[in-house]
Amino acid sequence: MLLKIAIFLVIGILIFGLDLAFSKFKDDKLIYVSEEEIYSLMNSWALQVGRNPNPDEAKGVIDNLIEEEILYREALRLGLDANDQIIKRRLAQKLMFLKQESRGNKLTELEISEFYNNNLDKYLVPEQYDFTHVFFAKDDNGLARAQMAKALLEKSQEIKGDVFFLGKNFTNRSLNELRKDFGVNFSSAFEKLKLNEWTGPIESSYGSHLIKLVRLQAARTPTLDEIKPRVMIDLDLERKDSVLSSYLKELKEDYEVIISRGSKQIYNE
Repeated sequence: MLLKIAIFLVIGILIFGLDLAFSKFKDDKLIYVSEEEIYSLMNSWALQVGRNPNPDEAKGVIDNLIEEEILYREALRLGLDANDQIIKRRLAQKLMFLKQESRGNKLTELEISEFYNNNLDKYLVPEQYDFTHVFFAKDDNGLARAQMAKALLEKSQEIKGDVFFLGKNFTNRSLNELRKDFGVNFSSAFEKLKLNEWTGPIESSYGSHLIKLVRLQAARTPTLDEIKPRVMIDLDLERKDSVLSSYLKELKEDYEVIISRGSKQIYNE
């Protein structure tokens, strides 16, 4: 009697296992295309082409989706995703995005205000200069011509320089921007310029310049109302990074990392 019960129990377990296996096999071979997916595909197609697809085009779009899903599943079945750096990077980026977007509540006015006050240096607007200049190209005896032009200016005579591809008049330029556009020597000269006086020649990476400073705006920190959208973006990014950092820290506690002996020196540098 006990033997019969044991046999029936074994047969029952085998049937249950086979049912699970075949059920999984059937699920792996089942592709369900939802209305939401079709609507999204048709909408994307219309945005790219500029009109709604006709019936044949719509069928082609859906066929492409089905074929892509079949190829995707077969690639997974064959293990083609293993050791593929591009796939790893894409999946990691997707998980990072999902975790960052799960950060919770919206920003409050108090949080925005506190973040702004704690990061005032970040929003400091440096000194800004408005100026005009006369340019003399270095490959055409520019320095000597600039010196002659400066002497004419001092006698209130008109002068003419060379065409400068960045223009003649500049507004709201910081020293950092001037350094990038013209070089260190040129930007350094602005710290000593006097308003509405011609100065020079001053050398840049392009040639020689006679410069007249038209306006100087002192450095200042904008009020929160002036830059609130920017502050909100910065705070939101900080919260996203914080959520992701905490999530990674928790995950790392569950992993053991072994670095090959030959790479340890590189990692520790």
